[in-house]
Amino acid sequence: MFISARIIHRLVFPAIALSAAALLLPSVRHFSASAQQAQVTVVSAASYASDSTVTPASIAAAFGSFRTQNDQTFTAVSKPLPTVLGGVKVTIAGTEAGLFFVSKTQINFLVPASLQKGTVTITVTNADNSTVTGSFTIAAAAPGIFTALSDGKGIAAALTTYDGAVYAAVANPDGSGRDVDAGSSFRTNYLVLYATGIRTTPATSPNDGDGVAEAVSVTIQGVPCRVTYAGAQGGFDGLDQVNVAIPPALAGFGTVVVQLTAGGRAANPVNIKMGGQLPIVSTQRISPGETFSGALTIDDQVQKGNNGGSFFFDAYRFTGSANTSLLIDLRSVSFDATILLYKIEAGGALSFQAADDQLGGLGEGRGENDNALLLTVLTQTSDYIIFVTTSDLNPNGIGNYTLTFRTGVITPLSYGTTPISAAINTTDIQSSAGDYLDAYWFQGTQGDRVQIDMKSTAFDAYLLLNDSTADLLSFDDNSGDGSDARISPTSADQPLPALPKTGIYIIIATPYAVNRTGAYTLTLQKLPPAITEAASAARDERQFRSGRSGVRNNLGRGPNLERFALRRIIAPGEGQ
Repeated sequence: MFISARIIHRLVFPAIALSAAALLLPSVRHFSASAQQAQVTVVSAASYASDSTVTPASIAAAFGSFRTQNDQTFTAVSKPLPTVLGGVKVTIAGTEAGLFFVSKTQINFLVPASLQKGTVTITVTNADNSTVTGSFTIAAAAPGIFTALSDGKGIAAALTTYDGAVYAAVANPDGSGRDVDAGSSFRTNYLVLYATGIRTTPATSPNDGDGVAEAVSVTIQGVPCRVTYAGAQGGFDGLDQVNVAIPPALAGFGTVVVQLTAGGRAANPVNIKMGGQLPIVSTQRISPGETFSGALTIDDQVQKGNNGGSFFFDAYRFTGSANTSLLIDLRSVSFDATILLYKIEAGGALSFQAADDQLGGLGEGRGENDNALLLTVLTQTSDYIIFVTTSDLNPNGIGNYTLTFRTGVITPLSYGTTPISAAINTTDIQSSAGDYLDAYWFQGTQGDRVQIDMKSTAFDAYLLLNDSTADLLSFDDNSGDGSDARISPTSADQPLPALPKTGIYIIIATPYAVNRTGAYTLTLQKLPPAITEAASAARDERQFRSGRSGVRNNLGRGPNLERFALRRIIAPGEGQ
């Protein structure tokens, strides 16, 4: 149901008692002592931003040392606002300001609407006719959002409504958050924010009924939201109101950040608490050999990351068997691509299996792009889900992509001393950056000391070793003879003392050069448990070689299990 801005705007005023304290008696405990050294310092009465910038017709707070009648505190009780309250008067650039509240240390006032942009002088005339002065800046936009505890932080002093008739507060009396319903695509729930410093923001269509909405943007947990109204609240001097459609995909996210920007200036970030359950994951089927063209958009499903960010995603479902190898290739020029692989457990929960956000950029060590190439082997027969999303460094990324899904592309390998003969050719796996590669998998036991050798006379060999989650464990360029590569406990680039766990490991063999092909041999050996002094000396000598070890900076950003396993999800939908 569409709720007009005008209806919400008109009916919300009776509930303004929720934030009356924020308007009249804001806390000063967060205000810095250094700022108070001036005779009078002026800030937004909502955000308390330290830049001393407010707008005409906004609510501001002045801090200093003032003298009221009998040193008492006074609050305005009628409209129009008085220009003298408790014997105190405030004049700004020669214009008297309406007063909400005065005390010995703080005055809340209505900035005169006639003021022009620039630096202005404020003069406070005390009850004993003494004066104190200061200066501050008038701008076209200086948004500040009122909060439940009146300090510009924490839970917003806000309401929600489905219909403009019934409202629910987002804060409890103690300032903690109440659960907010995220609504649905069929029934939108609107967040009504109370603010100041917004109505004078330049707008392209200021008379179209939605105020200055086109000049105001709001994100919730980084997700862009539709603003249906932004402008004067109408029932309280200086108070602005912003109506925001809550994205249903944020259900169950808990405490999230609301960030408002008006005229290019950011307001103080505030919080609300999203209640409900995380939405069911919607998936589409994908089969081996298929390539999909898709797009991440702001209307997609959303994950909440372990770092507090949010990430749009599309989900693809398939059935896989144990010991089946996978290639999942995700390419985009619009976002930093990431592939996440989950297994559907009994009862529908999803368990993290593997992830990649960089291997697609494999190309001569320069990190040529931010594409993803996931190579892994399934450990159990089950249904699995591929998440197409963005990296931890690219929250809320959107744009077009292509996804390719193949199976049976990784060759099984066992420990042995006899090298296998193979070749890199143009029918092999090729990264989006242009490097051809072969992939092998083997079963290892925790504590195994391994040595992997790749030798070639056709190209400069390069080896990488990943675990089953696609974490990069080791890589090597020139630890072998000449241009050969060796991963071992004594490798020069990234030594591997022993396998860290029992499970499947992936070897990637490549020339590490665009479009390079040719023959090579590969050997996988299990070493005895001791390291000789000679081997240690050889390792020390090889540390001086100049290899292409920069690949680790391109491919490694911390363990996948730590980075991706905590992104919040629940079960896929039934019948998918």
